[in-house]
Amino acid sequence: MECGWEECLAAQTKCRTCRQEPLGDPPPPVDNDWIPDVTMLHRMFLQGKDSNDKPWPPRVGGDICKDFWNGRDINKQLFQQVPVSIVAPPPAAKAPKGPKIFCGIYTMAKAHSLTIRAMRETWAPRCDGFLAFSTQSDPRIPAISITHEGPEEYNNMWQKSRAIWKFIGDHYLQEQEYDYFFLGGEDLFVIVDNLRAYLGTLASGPEEDHFVGRRFKGHGPDNYFNSGGAGYALSRGTLRKYIERGYDHPDCAAHRHTSMEDVMMAQCLRKVFGIGLTDTRDDKGRERFHPFAPGSHLTRKKDEHDWYNDYNKEWGIGYGTDCCAPDSVSFHYIKKATMVRHLHALLYECGDGTSKQ
Repeated sequence: MECGWEECLAAQTKCRTCRQEPLGDPPPPVDNDWIPDVTMLHRMFLQGKDSNDKPWPPRVGGDICKDFWNGRDINKQLFQQVPVSIVAPPPAAKAPKGPKIFCGIYTMAKAHSLTIRAMRETWAPRCDGFLAFSTQSDPRIPAISITHEGPEEYNNMWQKSRAIWKFIGDHYLQEQEYDYFFLGGEDLFVIVDNLRAYLGTLASGPEEDHFVGRRFKGHGPDNYFNSGGAGYALSRGTLRKYIERGYDHPDCAAHRHTSMEDVMMAQCLRKVFGIGLTDTRDDKGRERFHPFAPGSHLTRKKDEHDWYNDYNKEWGIGYGTDCCAPDSVSFHYIKKATMVRHLHALLYECGDGTSKQ
């Protein structure tokens, strides 16, 4: 049946509008040594159609552009009031200019028909390469079942991340097809055009040491790291160093089981290679990589004191529309597939004042 997009946000998955059903028949079986075609989504994006000659990415239409929750859509308010806009080539461009980006997402099979499907139909095709690292392989997404030391659980995210980086390094690094490698979770919304534009400002290039994302300062001396929730990127040169000398290095916690994959990666790069963090704020001190949803940053109060305040104490937090740069790159905790589609539509389809491509 049909229904409105706001009903989809209320988890009304029986609505055809929601696009949360599986992709079709069960995924075809793959060999253990199968290497995914990570360029599939981007090729369809450049062609403007999928393998069945249907428009790609699909336009959702309907009321996806409206203010949800009776005009109290704080995510939309942040996008409009900053305003968040696209830094990108004109629509006539045959291919994106700037660094080539591989985007990886860690997930589980239960999310394939939900947020992962929403990603593949919105922002993921703008990545030059995209792959979901999951518990079930599915060439149609594409997703691959990634094995790693220890159990498949949140408290073992470091081992899953190590396996992901090793797979990327083994299969997508040596040909130098990609300049930067971006990794995040299944509840992440990425403005890929802005990520590409920002990475293009790093003058020394992808062969040099770059480790970029949202800086945090955790507890303890020198505990600086990039937020895993907001996603972070390694340059080609940094990833090569990690794969060749850091992956099994004794200072890189090769067998530790912990959820703090972002802290572990930062410690490894800092201790072994002396690679630190980049200040990714704009010239007005506004952040580009965000650990919360847009509305959460817009409405945060100055008297709130929590871990987020502590982790940013050294450089401070921007409040209201000072929270976020117009060329913002990522937002975390986008847990509803419909919200992924809503944010993407606000940027690319709705024509309500934000830049479109």
